[in-house]
Amino acid sequence: MTDKNQQFSRLWNETNKQKREKFRNLMKSKLGARRLSFNETNARAFFNGDASSIPSERVYDTERGHREESFNRPRRFPPRRRPGGGGGRRR
Repeated sequence: MTDKNQQFSRLWNETNKQKREKFRNLMKSKLGARRLSFNETNARAFFNGDASSIPSERVYDTERGHREESFNRPRRFPPRRRPGGGGGRRR
């Protein structure tokens, strides 16, 4: 067993409930970001650097049916400020 595997086993099976839950919640969030199910096997693979990367399920604009015209809109600028600062001081 490698050092990394031993470290994972120690953290996964920690006797201190708070430390164990903290580690498992961290693994759960990391696996969730990569759209992998949360289980010990996937968590161990991620911890060791063997987990698969995030699946690319991107749908590109051309596949959605957007026209190229929508990308050639004139540039819009923010509204102009009122002269005098517009601070709205009350007296």
